[in-house]
Parts: sequence; structure tokens; C-alpha cells
Amino acid sequence: MYNKLKSIALIIYTLLSFLLNAQETTYGNISYQKATNISGKQRMLSQRIAKVVLIKQAGGHSAELNQELSSSIQLFKRNLSILDANSKNASFKVKNCIKNERQQWELFERKLNSSTQPTVAEVIDISNTLLKKAHALVLAIEEDSKYSKEFANVHSSNQEKVEIVNTSGKQRMLSQRLCLYYTACRLYRREKKDSKNLCTQVEKIFEEMNTSLNTLLISDLNSFQIEENIGGVLNIFEKIQENKRDFFNNKIPLSQMMNMTNSITNQYNIITGQYASL
Repeated sequence: MYNKLKSIALIIYTLLSFLLNAQETTYGNISYQKATNISGKQRMLSQRIAKVVLIKQAGGHSAELNQELSSSIQLFKRNLSILDANSKNASFKVKNCIKNERQQWELFERKLNSSTQPTVAEVIDISNTLLKKAHALVLAIEEDSKYSKEFANVHSSNQEKVEIVNTSGKQRMLSQRLCLYYTACRLYRREKKDSKNLCTQVEKIFEEMNTSLNTLLISDLNSFQIEENIGGVLNIFEKIQENKRDFFNNKIPLSQMMNMTNSITNQYNIITGQYASL
């Protein structure tokens, strides 16, 4: 009974938040497109940090790798602070998602700084939980955007922009996740553990990226420049397709895999920024 009343109270509180802030058509001092872009980057960073941790366990110790880890951690913290600082008039759901993401990040950071090296399974598990928290925040911001524009009678095309930013931004996360699971598969095979589930995920992630790429390619919001940049992603995908057997058999060198997936992430970072500026 208590839980039921609590759920009803939460729904009422959220609806009141939307009604009280009906004229708010921006997320604090930034647009909803940019807020969606920033919160979406958190999904990518959760996977990027975990990926670097596992590549280091696989033997990677370059200065470039250390820089990628350090910058990713700092970006995650700063992005979370920006989202929090601009959430004053956001719904209760958004504020709660920010709180949950911060709590999970603190757990993740403690694990990273532990004197005991985390296992592959622990890294995958804790980064996946952080990914879920980050994704929940993206959806909550997108929901706030939808309600605020509905109440303010803003044209529906603006909401379409928010949604395409989410879709494009998710590709950044998937590219890092692809390398994360590719590395995890490599480590499990090296240690002669059952790697079937991890290696199967690589193929599933790649197929999801391929499907989403087609969705973006036919978007009515595409400018010539956006289509040119999507073409850059297609060129990288073509290289993977040419080496598909080695790719799915985990025979492509980790350094090459990291470079390809980072290139995809960088391309989608540009594309998502372009969508956010429409």
C-alpha cells in the first residue's frame, strides 16, 4: 500500500513540475538538443572508460591510452556538473536521474581507484550499470523536452531534433561499447574462459550500429555536411566489412580496433553536434 501511494505521489509531483514549468522551452541555460547531446556523451564515456581499463589489462600502456582514460574521467565529471547546474527547473524525474548517475559514478570511480585490479566481469558489470543510469537521464531530459514544447505549442520538428540527437549520440556509445566487448572477448579467450557470450555481443552491437546508421542516413534533417560526415562513418564500416571474418573471430589487433572505433566515435561526435545545432 505504501509503495502504491508513493508511486502515485511521484506521478503527481512530476506532472506538477511539468505544469509549473510549462513555459520553459530550454534546459536551464542550454537548449534541450544540447542537454540531450551532453547527457548522451555520458553513455559513451561510461563505455570508453571501461574499454581503456580492459585494454590496459590486455597490455596497453601507452601515454595516449593514459590520456584517453584521464580525459574521459574529467569529461564525465564536468558534464555531470553542467547537467546538474542547469536542472533547477527540470522535472523531479530528471533531478532523480542525475542523483542516481552521480551515485553510480562514485561507485565506479572507487572501483577504478581500488588497490585491487577489478576483474573483466566486474568492469563490464559496473560500467553497464552506469550506462543504464546515464541512458535513463537522456530519456528523462527528452521527456521533459517533449512536455515543455507541447505546453508551449512549439512546432513538433523541434522535438524531432532532440530525438535525432539522442539516436546519433547513442552511436558514440555503441562504438566504444563495440571495442569494450571486443577487448573483453580477447581477454577471456586468452585466459581460456568461456567467451561465447562476450564475443556474441560484439556481433550484436555491430548490427545495432548498422541499423541505426541506416536510420540516420535517411533523416529529413540531414544537411549536405551531415551526410558527408555520415559517409565518413560508412567508409570505416566498409573497412570492418572487408575484414569481417577476422573481426568476428577476434583476430584484428586491439590497437587497430581501438583506432577504428575511436574514429567512429569522433565522427559521430561531430554529427551529433551538428544535429544539436539545427
